[in-house]
Amino acid sequence: MTKVDGGRAQPGGDRVTVRDLPPRPALVVDPQTSLAEVARRMRLEDSDAAAVVAGGRLVGIVTERNLVGVIADGIDAGEATAELSMSRDPATVTPDEEVVLVAVKMVALGVRHVTVVDENEHPIGLVSARDLVTVLDRSAV
Repeated sequence: MTKVDGGRAQPGGDRVTVRDLPPRPALVVDPQTSLAEVARRMRLEDSDAAAVVAGGRLVGIVTERNLVGVIADGIDAGEATAELSMSRDPATVTPDEEVVLVAVKMVALGVRHVTVVDENEHPIGLVSARDLVTVLDRSAV
């Protein structure tokens, strides 16, 4: 396993990539999906976030944090859409990126979730901070 020191993989350690986690499958919704439906699907699929896709392209992400904001603002989740509350231009990673670098990227951007995309930029998975903590904790021992 990769030895972690100050956020950097140490030479001689095994390279742990996103593919090694493996990431959870991406929950994909349309921008016009109601937030109530997004929340229902997230609960049903035990997902922390949903990738918002339009025309085959990732345009945003709806996270639990976004849903809490909608509730706190008194917005009707049955009427509001994913497009209203999504974080636009979400951070993405590829399956071959090292988890240590993904963790650094997430901290730098202040996000708890990144969407894993394939070579055509289609969402194929989701990585959360919790996923990274688990693998990095095992790596550091």
